[in-house]
Amino acid sequence: MGLQNGIGLNQLTHLLPEGVAAPSGWLAANGYSRQLVRKYVLGGWLTPLGHGAYARTGQPVGWEGVLLGLQRLGTMPCHVGGLTALNRQGAAHFLPLGGEQRIQVMSARKPPAWVWSVNLAPTLVFDTRRLFDDQVMATAVVPLATGIRDWTLSMAGAEMAIMEMLNDVNDRQSFQHAAQVFEGLTVLRPGVINALLAACRNIKVKRLFLFLAAHFGFPWAKRLETAGLDIGSGNRQIVKGGRLDKQFLITVPEDFGAESL
Repeated sequence: MGLQNGIGLNQLTHLLPEGVAAPSGWLAANGYSRQLVRKYVLGGWLTPLGHGAYARTGQPVGWEGVLLGLQRLGTMPCHVGGLTALNRQGAAHFLPLGGEQRIQVMSARKPPAWVWSVNLAPTLVFDTRRLFDDQVMATAVVPLATGIRDWTLSMAGAEMAIMEMLNDVNDRQSFQHAAQVFEGLTVLRPGVINALLAACRNIKVKRLFLFLAAHFGFPWAKRLETAGLDIGSGNRQIVKGGRLDKQFLITVPEDFGAESL
């Protein structure tokens, strides 16, 4: 191998950790032509991940490496969210035996096809529903350590993650499960919640959040700014056959909160 290729390979080893997916666009932007990448593949230094990404040969690429490739090296804004983010922050306490089977990823668009070429366990589940704009989300994410160098992933803080979970009620999550998780959120940041509620595009999420905050009566709930908050009009069915909460105009399980009535 020539000197120029040797220098390029040393630089690539520095730039790209083992276990991280490198999109083709990132390689090209850093000076690695298709011809040079092909040489690295033939030489056994790079392994193709389907069509459109590569990884250093030797260490398998896990879900963290895929998301680092999308978030840090690619051009796809996304973050770990929903119940996965709550689990990672110790807020859910409902991990199934054997660990998580799905990693929930919030993204503005579908992932590139090469993602599905990576054999992952747990599997990645991408949610492209947009609850908030990028500017608000940027203030509500926290870092998630990956164990790959000092690289971190963007992850929804508990305030945003619970709203993402509430968006899944009667879809991927039951009302009861969401309420159990919400009950453990005794310490949240009111300023972040207020910003998220004001920017939230989903009426169901806002009403459910406010209903559960009022029900559990956490100290942080007293600092919520609801004046002028758009929560729509008319009744919304959250639970079929449930009772109507007259304050927030949503149906909840008939026996929910019966012990406090």
